[in-house]
Amino acid sequence: MKNPMRWDNLTSPEIGALAKQGAIVLLPVGSTEQHGPHLPVGCDILLAAAMCERIAAELCSRGKPCVVAPSMPVCNSRHHMNFAGSMTLRPQVYMDVLLDYCTSIAKHGFRKIVIVNGHGGNNAPTNAALVNINEALGFPVYFTGYWKGDKHAQPEILETQRGMIHACEGETSIFMALMGEDMVDPIYKETAGAPGYPLEVEDNGIVETFHRMEMHTPNGVMGNAYAATREKGEKIVARFVKGMADALCEDRLWEQRV
Repeated sequence: MKNPMRWDNLTSPEIGALAKQGAIVLLPVGSTEQHGPHLPVGCDILLAAAMCERIAAELCSRGKPCVVAPSMPVCNSRHHMNFAGSMTLRPQVYMDVLLDYCTSIAKHGFRKIVIVNGHGGNNAPTNAALVNINEALGFPVYFTGYWKGDKHAQPEILETQRGMIHACEGETSIFMALMGEDMVDPIYKETAGAPGYPLEVEDNGIVETFHRMEMHTPNGVMGNAYAATREKGEKIVARFVKGMADALCEDRLWEQRV
């Protein structure tokens, strides 16, 4: 069935019409990487894309045209590459591809672009890429994480952690809500992982560096998957969607220039 929220489901004239309406374009970026023994390697991009579709539907219901661009499923996941199934682009290649994605979108007249992230490893190269993207396009392309719509949702709903880490209570709950419990291996009920960094000075943010994932956790999980439930995920997702839609409805956001 055709999904009018998805760029790749639309005809060329339909996309052209959206550009003329001043539609917001959400670009999901994520990863293809291990998520412990219980979540599929596509977790991050599946969640980013699903959240974008829900946010787009909410915006459209408020009279704000919105469309979800084709996802970027392989991004910056070098730190996961010692776990089977993980894939990565070199950071510079990822940054170049992101520039080309945004340039392609802007070529058709869109001036409201939001990169919606599903993977923490994309933060540094995306923020660096925005320097060249914004300079090249002449207007600000924004970057956010799908979880940023409501900063209080996770600490108020989760029971064993205050926010998402990796394949944890939060991410597993959200995955259950968006993708279905049948896609989660039942081993999650007995799965937990190391939550932090190798040294206290890194854990408290005084210094930082690059580490491979096995430096953090031998099973690829950071946090408490065993505490996940679909009900928690549904509550969190609803608040994320509302909060992000509220933010993107701010007209002044789109009046700024580089």
